[in-house]
Amino acid sequence: MKRFIRRKFEAWLILLAAKILEGRNVHRSPVVSRRDNNKMYGMAEELEDIAGRINNKYK
Repeated sequence: MKRFIRRKFEAWLILLAAKILEGRNVHRSPVVSRRDNNKMYGMAEELEDIAGRINNKYK
């Protein structure tokens, strides 16, 4: 049971990080370059994939 809770919590934290990065994706940002903006969007997708694999015990 402890591993189940830990796995779900870690997946939730990774999804939270993905949401933060995804929220930064804007068309024109005066602070973030277009290249970095695109990378952050890609990172968000990768983090969501990782969280899904953690939730499913890498099946």
